[in-house]
Amino acid sequence: MAIRKQIKDIGKNTAVYGLGNLLSKFAAFLLIPLYTRYLSISDVGIFALLEMLERLLVTVAPLGVLRAIWRYIPATKKADQSQLVLSGFFGTVLINLGLLGVLALNYRGIGPFLGLTAEDQGLLFLVLLNIFLTLGSQFLKSLWQYDNKAINFVILSLAQFIGILALSIVLVGHYHLGLWGLVLAKTIVLGVLSLICTGILIRKYWSLPSLATFKILMAYGAPLILLALVAPILSMASRAFLRYFVTLEEIGIYHIGYKFGMLINMFLIVPLQRGWMPMMYRMGIAENTKRIFSDVLFYYSIIGSCFFLGLSAFIEPVIKFIARPEYLAGAYLVPVVAFAYFISGYRMFFMAGAALRDKTPRIATAAAIAVGSNLILNYFLIKYFGITGAAWSTLISYLLLCTAVYLLSRDLTDIDWKFPRVIKVILVTLFAYYSIIMLKEFYPDNAIIIAGLGIIVYVMSLFILRIIGDKEIKSLQSLIRQVRKI
Repeated sequence: MAIRKQIKDIGKNTAVYGLGNLLSKFAAFLLIPLYTRYLSISDVGIFALLEMLERLLVTVAPLGVLRAIWRYIPATKKADQSQLVLSGFFGTVLINLGLLGVLALNYRGIGPFLGLTAEDQGLLFLVLLNIFLTLGSQFLKSLWQYDNKAINFVILSLAQFIGILALSIVLVGHYHLGLWGLVLAKTIVLGVLSLICTGILIRKYWSLPSLATFKILMAYGAPLILLALVAPILSMASRAFLRYFVTLEEIGIYHIGYKFGMLINMFLIVPLQRGWMPMMYRMGIAENTKRIFSDVLFYYSIIGSCFFLGLSAFIEPVIKFIARPEYLAGAYLVPVVAFAYFISGYRMFFMAGAALRDKTPRIATAAAIAVGSNLILNYFLIKYFGITGAAWSTLISYLLLCTAVYLLSRDLTDIDWKFPRVIKVILVTLFAYYSIIMLKEFYPDNAIIIAGLGIIVYVMSLFILRIIGDKEIKSLQSLIRQVRKI
């Protein structure tokens, strides 16, 4: 049985995005020696706060318009698609120019809240400028995603990271500009890329923008902003409550454990989302595409559960290799955080009904439920259970988010998600996980062997229990034959 084209495209694009994500994170990792050698600890702290602000505002800056363009392109005539794109682009640029401009004019009043001295408050102005300069590349990469040009997307992303890395080394290492050098490196690289990307957009999609078209895009996209903010808000909220209830040492242990747990998000969920979401909008919900929706969700369940199990089973030796021994105290947090992000990945499928039936306010409602419940859970769970409570608060919040997205979208479409087979995958995964944990406690000297054998037995059990059926086996055989030909 040949693999359907849509499934092959999703797999290929997810692999490309995953590799690009890995390379970009490696480029960012190479900046760590630069931080520690040329910056003071306080400067590194300030830079972390500036990056947190930048990530938050970069998420908001597109105003949900990118997803709205994906939504309306399939139903828009070829001659009118250029107007759709440039209406969204120029409208977003003008709104950001106004909002970021207001913040920039008041940067001296905002700076003290981030711990910036009078001499360093100008950095905030540059950070706001950097956010504005990302709009051109964000729009171009989004259109490449929709057009199935994953390689173009990754090349541009890597060019940005490598450019910032190289220029940071020059400005900080050679010219000793310190914190200013790091921020200026971003400004210069983003400025060049902004000119290039904006030029490409205008040349390819030139048309007179329409205010009416932009209003339509905003009406669809604005509610999606809150969904995009869920992850950064949940991350920031837990750290805020931790700072109030636990010691800095415990926060450090939690931070490292959380970073390892997020690896499933970095290398599976984000790449899959980049490949799946544009395809979802292109396909729409029709009788011949509903099966693809449920099948991709099932494949995600299997791959995600394997990723979760592997990460959870081998986390102790990985922490020993990368970090100091005292961080092993947070190893037990990694499976909880990893499972939280694994569950969070289901929302990209369940939102199909609301997203494709133009009911995005329902998605905003689900996001609000997750954020509100997370604040309440963080307060009580962290107060009484410390960093363990923070991890479980994340898991419960993402579970509530996915449940709310599903419940608020299910009446808009009749997709059969085939939940029994998904539930079987999750139950077998959890059984395998707890079996590995128990065996490692009885035989600690053979922990790595037990982890490896446990994963092998888990994969075999999926076939033995017929969770992976004939269709999946034949598709896998077809894929192997194609690889052999290559």
